[in-house]
Amino acid sequence: MPSFRALVEGGLAPCGLVTAPPRRAGRGRKELENELVTIAEAAGIPVLRPERADDPSFLKEFAAWQPELGVVVAYGQILRRELLEIAREGFINVHGSLLPRWRGASPVQAAILAGDEVSGVSVQRVVEALDAGAVLAERSVALSPRERADELFTRLSELGAACLHDFLTAVGDGPLPAGEDQDEDRVTICRKIRRLEGEVDWKQSSQQIDRLVRAMYGWPWAQAWLPGGQAVRILAGEAVPGEGASAAAPGTVLSIEGGVHVACGQGVFRIDQLQRTGKAALSAQEFLRGTAIEVGAPFAPPPPVT
Repeated sequence: MPSFRALVEGGLAPCGLVTAPPRRAGRGRKELENELVTIAEAAGIPVLRPERADDPSFLKEFAAWQPELGVVVAYGQILRRELLEIAREGFINVHGSLLPRWRGASPVQAAILAGDEVSGVSVQRVVEALDAGAVLAERSVALSPRERADELFTRLSELGAACLHDFLTAVGDGPLPAGEDQDEDRVTICRKIRRLEGEVDWKQSSQQIDRLVRAMYGWPWAQAWLPGGQAVRILAGEAVPGEGASAAAPGTVLSIEGGVHVACGQGVFRIDQLQRTGKAALSAQEFLRGTAIEVGAPFAPPPPVT
């Protein structure tokens, strides 16, 4: 949404908006609000909401706009050649990484999981290969040591909006520049995050688990199973400085003083905030008032996938 808002408010309102189809939820099956549609309607911008971007009727309606340039931001569908060829100058995409690092669907999570110190945004040409088009503009940002996925996503969304606006302003009515081809030897790929990837594996190092908790914050969340088998989200925690290897097996509770300290494959991870499904988030101290966790008890393995 920041990119669309930046274009509308910055005097670069597009000829139309293509966004997700209407969705309903809740007991009354009420249609969910789409803020992009709200902004577009207020600005008098026409809206198309196809189920599929390759639907022939949508392609016909889109072509009627006679667009010069298509701009893609987190659309979530593969764009086929039939669509890409409609816009005279083709399509550009705002991507949440410094390409060619982290091509794919989860660059924010991937950057945190990898311990990257720098991330950013790229404006690139859209081609049929995944995020492989030439880079037209980019901006970088330093990651904080405790950065969570939701925080980085917000920062990159705003950075991408500014980068896109400034790039289009600089291009003006002129042709799109060729851009810089990506170095294929430096490509890294990140796939769409699945729910199972939030499961904590205590055999990993405490640093890896620290990154996992921050990378999965918001969805699918880092999830573990307490001694006894109850599922719980780990919302916050930290690899404990100065606490090295433990003789205890990975997943063993070492201490409940000042947080739940758990042995890892290497190092110790301190859990600071937890949440049961459907319940409020609690600090470790609050959680322990209602749930007994004994020192020496092991966290349970995840249930088998059926």
